[in-house]
Amino acid sequence: MALALSVTAPPAPTNVPETTPEIEELYSAWALTILCFLLILSLCASYYVQVRRIRAIHETVLSIFAGMVVGLIVRLSPGHLIREMLTFKHTLFFNLLLPPIILNSGYELKQENFFRNFGSILTFAFAGTFISAVGIGVLTYIYSFLSLESLNVTLIECLIFGSTLSATDPVTILAIFNQYKVDPKLYSVIFGESILNDAVSIVMYETLSQFHGSEIYVSSIFHGIGIFLFSFISSMALGVIFGLGCSLGLKHSSLSMYPGIESCLVALIAYTSYFFSNGLHMSGIVSLLFCGVTLKHYAYHTMSRRTQRTTKYMFSVLAQLSENFIFIYLGLNLFTQDVQVFKPLFILVATAFDHQVIVCATRYAAVFPLSELINLFHRTARGKRGEEIPHSYQMMLFWAGLRGAVGVALAAGFMGDNAPALRTTVLVVVVLTVIMFGGTTARMLEVLGIRTGVEEGGDGDSSEDERYPLNVTGSGDWTNRSAPGTGQDRRFRQSPTNWNAPNGQPSGRDGRRSSRSGTLWSAGSDESDAGEVLPPGPNMQADRLSGVRQLAELGADGKWFTALDER
Repeated sequence: MALALSVTAPPAPTNVPETTPEIEELYSAWALTILCFLLILSLCASYYVQVRRIRAIHETVLSIFAGMVVGLIVRLSPGHLIREMLTFKHTLFFNLLLPPIILNSGYELKQENFFRNFGSILTFAFAGTFISAVGIGVLTYIYSFLSLESLNVTLIECLIFGSTLSATDPVTILAIFNQYKVDPKLYSVIFGESILNDAVSIVMYETLSQFHGSEIYVSSIFHGIGIFLFSFISSMALGVIFGLGCSLGLKHSSLSMYPGIESCLVALIAYTSYFFSNGLHMSGIVSLLFCGVTLKHYAYHTMSRRTQRTTKYMFSVLAQLSENFIFIYLGLNLFTQDVQVFKPLFILVATAFDHQVIVCATRYAAVFPLSELINLFHRTARGKRGEEIPHSYQMMLFWAGLRGAVGVALAAGFMGDNAPALRTTVLVVVVLTVIMFGGTTARMLEVLGIRTGVEEGGDGDSSEDERYPLNVTGSGDWTNRSAPGTGQDRRFRQSPTNWNAPNGQPSGRDGRRSSRSGTLWSAGSDESDAGEVLPPGPNMQADRLSGVRQLAELGADGKWFTALDER
């Protein structure tokens, strides 16, 4: 017996006059107000959960529930303008919400751990995603033969559906890992697998969509693989080219004297790589990810100190807002979507498949056998006795395969008679898996006995004055506080008169003379508020005592500063 529930938005009255721009602006203001209140509520809930150390529920789950409650209220309210403005739009997701998350992921990437485990990451991202997508597609195609809910889909549509549901969610898992400071090796593997998995899923989805409505031959498989590899490699090359171009531009210019312009250019060049790649029908996610990695590796050390801090915190803040907004959006979309065709049995089967049958079949094949192959390779080729990926890490990889918002955005492109049913199924599966598996990840870390609270060494880009603040004691004595955990009290006492350049001007990072313009600049100074080009003065030492405090970090011989400056 076929069981299907179709929920369609009530049609707009035909006798209602056309909406004027003033009315549309009024309702858009109310829609944005609702979203802002939801974001504020989500961030406050995140603060409360972290302060109270509540592990039973994660803030992403609270964001989804908040969106669901507001979406239900909007659904039951009269009118349709606000509901239409709050409906999930895939163009908004891909062009506004997703890029900050990907850029921040590449920019804050722990490169040493990432490239140390690069082989394992590529294995899970490519082979694992392929196994998951094909497995879900084949099982869905077999289910359609049963005709339990009049679901008739072709093999290509099933494979497209599989590629959509193979996109995992890195946001929830990585937020929990950051909170509990999970072992860096496990973090890097799951992080890399999740980020590249989204990119592979999108490229696979776009490749399969080109064969929609056409017959499939054996040659089509090789043609699709060729399109996939060409798109992925070309997108990666575009991202690296944009990153290197930005690095060379910063290195061979004086933009460090103008940190405001410099910060804007870095952000714009990164976003340009994303949109340019999408415009060429490549993968913008791949381009933006590798552009962020290249910027951090090459361009970061040619920026002024202020630009380093600005880009770091700006990308981080935008990513956090986007993450919270996405989960609120998912909750809203459960009730604000125009046409929803609920096939309860198919949703139950899809959800069960995704985390019982498919996790026991496709996800199992994407994690455990591949992990054993990686361990075997490291034992035979590299002569390691221990396991590269222990069983507890494999179980965590298994559990971290929940589905994310990328799948919901891709589902907006479904075509055919069964598109509403498939779209609704993807939305419900994503929400259920985030709630069930994302909310229990913290508990799984305890059950599996995975190390938490692991403190990594500070990055080379971390500001030293944040970790080791300075005390100005007066009379030319600067005291560097003891480094945390070292018990050492490093002091630097020297008369300020010894820091004068031959012309009477202070030297160092906060008082360097430009060889081109003959002006004194302080763009790299953290203490300067203006960050502009400063004219030389007859006696600047007394006026700039606060600006030379960072020289205490140099030590008596200045080797530390010389090495950093050359770098």
